[in-house]
Amino acid sequence: MSWLGKMMGGKTGTAADRKGAAVAGARLFIGRQEYELGELGVRTFRIHPYEGELIEKQHVSFTLLIILDNEEFSHQGLGLVREISNQQGLLVQFTRPQPFFDGKLMDFLARRKLEQKGGR
Repeated sequence: MSWLGKMMGGKTGTAADRKGAAVAGARLFIGRQEYELGELGVRTFRIHPYEGELIEKQHVSFTLLIILDNEEFSHQGLGLVREISNQQGLLVQFTRPQPFFDGKLMDFLARRKLEQKGGR
């Protein structure tokens, strides 16, 4: 299990299992490029597969958009590339957002977890 999976409190499975398992309701931009999120956590995100020019330990700015209750919320953040591999993709750990967006992100992640368990 990846450390992202441990932080999220569940098993992430293999890269093959995650392929095509995008985070619905969330979009990520690095520069002008949009990426499909493979995983989104409290302070991390993973892009899989990732083909780009970032390297491990590089600081990166990004824009994260989430849709919650048919409203779009955006966060421009800073992160640090923690891992890049063919099997796991790109893992970025980001700094804590402002309290308003942080609360929306927590709500978004909680609802996703419920939906994945079939609670909705």
